[in-house]
Amino acid sequence: MDASSQTVLAELALDEIGRGLWEPALPHLDRALLGDETQFLAVIEEVARGAGLSQCIPVADLLDALRDGSEKLGQRLATSSGPAGESGVRRLQAVERVALTRVAAGYSAGLEETIAQLRCEAAQSSPLDEATGAVKPNELVERLSLEINRCQRMDLSLGLVELAVMHREDSDFCPAAALGGALSEIGACLRENLRRYDSVGLTSDGAFLMVLPDTSHRGLAGVAERVRREIGQALGAAAQADFVIALAHYDVVDRSAKEMLGDLRRGVAHARTEHLLLLWA
Repeated sequence: MDASSQTVLAELALDEIGRGLWEPALPHLDRALLGDETQFLAVIEEVARGAGLSQCIPVADLLDALRDGSEKLGQRLATSSGPAGESGVRRLQAVERVALTRVAAGYSAGLEETIAQLRCEAAQSSPLDEATGAVKPNELVERLSLEINRCQRMDLSLGLVELAVMHREDSDFCPAAALGGALSEIGACLRENLRRYDSVGLTSDGAFLMVLPDTSHRGLAGVAERVRREIGQALGAAAQADFVIALAHYDVVDRSAKEMLGDLRRGVAHARTEHLLLLWA
């Protein structure tokens, strides 16, 4: 800020919020009064965006600070140089009207960025994948281990269904981006086929895993058949996507979570090799 701008700022006797708003904008005021308000408005909007991000200043206080500074600048212009001063006052009033909207726009942008950041932090800290509602891979082994312990204590059986989505052309695993909206459909479909105490997660390979305690061999087969049919419909519109299903049923739960996941991984690999849609691991 040049010396003349510093002098003007001191003469305006603005409060702290007003100084924070007007100090970076004043060096661009002369050009704004001559008809080029681009930089002046950009600075005003950026200051308001920063306030929206920090949430330390209410937007109403920013708007008041803009009006207050504009009024004091108008009084200073009016006493300066006759017609030229009157023209400057009118021009300042026109710039002020636009600047008020830019304060609102900048503040809103800051709020939106803050909300987006909070949503991102919430998604990162959540044990559930945002797109599918399934347990994230880094949580899955622990969840499955807890379920195994529960089944062992209560002498329950355990059924697992793994669904791997792949590219049709090369039979490689399909990345989430290639599925588009079908990814959330798959997650919703799997959850709809669960009882309230069942769960669905994502493996480190990107496959879906359904965990069904206290289920029979026949009951697990029925769930797999429903999943096969409904996921087939969900993936009908997903370009170049196909899937295989591997099942494992443990009447006696005497294996670890990693061993069970290994059983299913090998089952999926065998199904892919043999071009099978569904296979018991």
